[in-house]
Amino acid sequence: MPLHMPSIPPKIAIPLALINLASFVSQIIQIGVIDTLLPLALTNAGLGERHGGMMLSLYWIADLIGGFFVAAVLRKTHPFVPLLISGLSFFILIVVVMFAPQSALVLPATLFAGVGLILRWVVCDGLIVQLAPRDKMGRVVGFHETLMGLGIVLGPILIGWFGDNAFVMSGIALAAAIIPLFCAFAMPRIEMASTQKGAGAVFRRWIDHWDLVLIAFVAGFVEICFLSVLPLQSQRDTGLADAGLWMAAIFVFGGTICQPLVGYVSDKSGPIKLAWLCFGLLLAGAVPMALAGYGIFAAVIQFALGIAVAGLYTAAVLIAASGRGQGYQVGVLVIVSQSYTLGAIVGPSAGTSLLVMIGSWALPILVLLSAGISVLLLMMRRTTPAPGT
Repeated sequence: MPLHMPSIPPKIAIPLALINLASFVSQIIQIGVIDTLLPLALTNAGLGERHGGMMLSLYWIADLIGGFFVAAVLRKTHPFVPLLISGLSFFILIVVVMFAPQSALVLPATLFAGVGLILRWVVCDGLIVQLAPRDKMGRVVGFHETLMGLGIVLGPILIGWFGDNAFVMSGIALAAAIIPLFCAFAMPRIEMASTQKGAGAVFRRWIDHWDLVLIAFVAGFVEICFLSVLPLQSQRDTGLADAGLWMAAIFVFGGTICQPLVGYVSDKSGPIKLAWLCFGLLLAGAVPMALAGYGIFAAVIQFALGIAVAGLYTAAVLIAASGRGQGYQVGVLVIVSQSYTLGAIVGPSAGTSLLVMIGSWALPILVLLSAGISVLLLMMRRTTPAPGT
């Protein structure tokens, strides 16, 4: 079973490698650092856990709203432009949060960074799907998601090492903003198919792909909820955020190192079966997580849950990649990113609010509810007869 990047001709492999690099270094800051640092820094600045969770939700709301305009931007520009906006936006947010977390600049910087996230996200995911050979799609996407998971893992680790040093964190963000610009020169323009416009057409596209929306939503809900809540939960339980930061890193690490396996399973069995396996893993791990504390057993559970969440998002991307032509695929990938974003918007606010109310049972209850309801809805779809039958 191949656990490495599949063999691809150099004329395709080189652009793919540069897209992966650009996406990886951006991911470190845009999700790995920001999703943990933003609520933690605002909480430590005396603004409260709920304020930090709400600000992170606003970050993802900006990402969601930007998704409705990203297609128009990509049709008219080379990838260099959205990657420039992306890097500038997250660099500004890191500087503001590190040097002035109580200032009025945090809100506009957060919103700008959310727009930057969706630009980078759709550009890189779209180009990956556009360039990947059809017979290697699962493994190419799995390799990309491995790097995305590694980027998220590095975020909490960087905060644990340098979170108190504003200059170092700002320097890391600057480097992460510059590298994608050099990669962009070797990227082709992204292919975008024309689609019907208007609110009604957008709504119909979401309805047509409601199962895809559901899978991506749960992935975003659980992942961002865990990244934002685990450090705060640890800080409440032990007085320090360190244990939660490491649990968050292990959670993402599980999905990271198992992504080649996830892609292989999808290539052999299909992304729908992959999604079912991941939902089952979430349901199996929820209650043990509440009883595990912060030891080795807890780390094993977080590792397994990380595999499940990463597998759900990969399944959603691969379902989108099976669409009718490359331009159409990119349009459905926008739905995937927006659905993930919806989950990411709800996750931090729900997680931090429930954490204040019931403590360490907050995350298990949210996992049980989100995965359980999703399984029921997908089962109803499978058992509902088609019209006229």
